[in-house]
Amino acid sequence: MREILIKPLFTEKAIALSKKKNARGAYTYVFKVARDATKPEIAKAVEERYGVKVDEVRTALLPARIRYRYTRKGIQISRLPSYKKAYVRLKPNQEINLYENL
Repeated sequence: MREILIKPLFTEKAIALSKKKNARGAYTYVFKVARDATKPEIAKAVEERYGVKVDEVRTALLPARIRYRYTRKGIQISRLPSYKKAYVRLKPNQEINLYENL
């Protein structure tokens, strides 16, 4: 069986979404997911792993990035791979504690 949820993302935007309720009282969490994972598979994986009910899943496929580093030896160019992330909104009054196992 392949791994659908790779890891939760801890960016400024993701942390702000996970701490703020929307108008209906639901939280949104952001995960890095397998590139070929579908929305129903992502929802099922989150429900099984964290024991919560998922209301909606939105996905975004991010393009590869080129990173430039300036060193003593000159400019080094590296390529960061593309990946897929999922915005998972839970049902109202549901919550995940992503910070307990850090």
